[in-house]
Amino acid sequence: MKRWMMILLAAGFCITAILLWRELKDFGSQIFYEYGETDAPGCEVLDRLAEAERSEGNPLPDMAAWTVEENVEVENRSLGRVKKADRMVVWGDRELAVRRGLAAGNYGYPSDPRACVISRGLAMELFGSSAVVGLEVRCQGTDYLVRGVTQDDRRMVIVPASGSSDRFPYVLLDYGADRGAKSGADQLLYRYDAGSARYRVDGEICLAAAGFSAFLPVWAALGRSLSAYFGREKRLLRRFMAVSAAALAAAACIRMLGAEGTRFPPDLIPSRWSDFSFWGQRWREITPALRFAGENGRVLWMTLLRERTIAGILCGTAGGLTVIFTEGGIVRKTLLTLRDKMSKVGGRS
Repeated sequence: MKRWMMILLAAGFCITAILLWRELKDFGSQIFYEYGETDAPGCEVLDRLAEAERSEGNPLPDMAAWTVEENVEVENRSLGRVKKADRMVVWGDRELAVRRGLAAGNYGYPSDPRACVISRGLAMELFGSSAVVGLEVRCQGTDYLVRGVTQDDRRMVIVPASGSSDRFPYVLLDYGADRGAKSGADQLLYRYDAGSARYRVDGEICLAAAGFSAFLPVWAALGRSLSAYFGREKRLLRRFMAVSAAALAAAACIRMLGAEGTRFPPDLIPSRWSDFSFWGQRWREITPALRFAGENGRVLWMTLLRERTIAGILCGTAGGLTVIFTEGGIVRKTLLTLRDKMSKVGGRS
């Protein structure tokens, strides 16, 4: 009974890690940039970038840039209620920037300068209800029509960029299925003087880490199975069949990773095997982004990426350790028991 409980525990860890890895799928096609206040691009730079690329017929990734201002007054003029909330100014794809599910409505058209989205928490405090789509709020002297309500209990209002002096320290590019084009993301921003980003975070690195960790219990089970089988089985044919089965299982796992768009980032693979300084250089480049990922909790994109990646790696590792260090080896005992039973049935026949 204990053996089967440990098998279920390992399977639970594995399934949870796989689900978390799948939740990171969208992050694999995205690159996030964080700029300092002085280098952050403004509306004019981003508008020029988008217009020039479209006029040249170049495929443009989905883009969003935003800034957040805290404790801004938002007013319901009809009821005379005023509440303080975080004001998020977004250029480009508001859904990409906000990353919150909607309780009602939509994110509004990007070309609509009066469309805004508010959080459910702010809607309840200003109107006493979350059914506020089509109603009006005032923020920073501008009247906005509420087009959507997010599933967020914090106080937040999301408004479109007005083309004024707003600058956007957070920029997110999403290449969708064309992930190979991500290699040109830095050059795209550089060509239009979008400033120098302090941190660059590629979601594909976290997707790959979570994906390969999700199958750690499978790799561990295969290793224990082959070890146990070779320890007792002397026949060459059965050894060959065991190795073939393990190879097929490993190929199936790798195929599943590839089908979901998980791959080892090519910029982390050295062009020459003798380039011994490659990994040290890449580690020095990645370390600042990892530090930023751990420190910056205000950016929802970074928070979600960090939490899901860490949780996926921990679940996968826990599942692998459960398989490896359980007394006697849960996979080994189970397979040997099944093999002995099959041998007895074969001997009787």
